[in-house]
Amino acid sequence: MGCRGTIEIWNNAAAPTSAERPVVLYTHWGAKEMLKDVITTLKKKERWNDPPYLSRMIFCEMMGEYTHGTTGYGIMTDNALDTQEEIIVDIDRQEVIRKRTGHDNQTFTFEELIDD
Repeated sequence: MGCRGTIEIWNNAAAPTSAERPVVLYTHWGAKEMLKDVITTLKKKERWNDPPYLSRMIFCEMMGEYTHGTTGYGIMTDNALDTQEEIIVDIDRQEVIRKRTGHDNQTFTFEELIDD
């Protein structure tokens, strides 16, 4: 069954309505930890304007020490349809949007998110 979730990384002022495709980081079991993973990464206050590096930093935080496994995590360009949680990281706007099943969407600036 899992606890599936995705983190979409957007840049070029595209999120979330542009025809551009984001990098989508997928977890099969870790949806409940995704926001914490984004916060931990942003608290480093590094690479906020660098999509490739920020994406990699978030993904590494998501995976923790599970870097050589063959299941549990993935990278794609389309969002999975059966996720419990979706987080959008908009690099140009410096915003994070949290979407959860059964909850209203929440939007935070990077600074607001790391200050809470």
